[in-house]
Amino acid sequence: MKKIRLSTNFTVFLLFFGVAMLEAFQTRNWIKAGFWLAIGIVFLAADNLKKKS
Repeated sequence: MKKIRLSTNFTVFLLFFGVAMLEAFQTRNWIKAGFWLAIGIVFLAADNLKKKS
């Protein structure tokens, strides 16, 4: 059976995504939620670039 290992950057992405969604639904401040989501995407992109190098 193959184990799925989540990298640290992917975990950080999931945390930022969760914070963004909570923020958006609680305060209806979609700009701030988008900012948190963008930071999470940066971590995800960094994770993907690291694997290719």
